[in-house]
Amino acid sequence: MVVEKDLYRVGEDYVEARIIESLSDLLLSLTLWKEGYTRNSAEKAFSAVKALLSALIVTNEEKLINLAKDGKEMD
Repeated sequence: MVVEKDLYRVGEDYVEARIIESLSDLLLSLTLWKEGYTRNSAEKAFSAVKALLSALIVTNEEKLINLAKDGKEMD
């Protein structure tokens, strides 16, 4: 029997993994920048920002949902 996880409910492990990924990508980006690989560095920096943003969104999911609901009620 296969039970699928609710995709919207992720735990602290996910957030921790995204933060570690973000820091790792950022360090790699800096290394690439120092070596002169600016394009690859920019890609890694963008990847780091995406991972960090993902962690922040998951951490603040309820606040964001409530904020969106409040915005719709004002219209």
